Amino acid sequence: MYPPRDTRSSRRGWVCVSVALGVSSAFHWDARAAPADPAERSKAIVLEVEADPAARELVGPAVQRSKDASARAGSAAPASVALLEAIALEWAEVARDLLRASSAEKTSDRLEQEASALETESARLRAAVEQTMARVGRARQDLQELETGGASTGPSGGPAR
Repeated sequence: MYPPRDTRSSRRGWVCVSVALGVSSAFHWDARAAPADPAERSKAIVLEVEADPAARELVGPAVQRSKDASARAGSAAPASVALLEAIALEWAEVARDLLRASSAEKTSDRLEQEASALETESARLRAAVEQTMARVGRARQDLQELETGGASTGPSGGPAR
């Protein structure tokens, strides 16, 4: 009755859509609000990342390396300051990207679970429709047999005149 469906490609499609949505929402960042100085940008990113207490374990090592590089930049020779600030910014961006990737994965997992539940419900409904159609077919066949059987016999059950 229904054409066969490749559930793997359907699920893969949902996963791709969910990852795209998660990534696009995770990477939405207003660049105009970012300070121009690498040291200030790294501090702003670290503050943004540390605002989520649930993610501290995930981003902790990268944040710590960013803070260490910033601290070393404060006491380094003038020739090394720019390099250390760039390193601090790089580690802060790594921490932010880890947080965004984690968020995208969670979104993807949730959407994949929802897609799986919808596929299960769809299969269940399809089976119910097929059972109902089979019952209707059997009822039509029984009715047709009764009508053809009723035409050959009279109202009292005997032969028709």
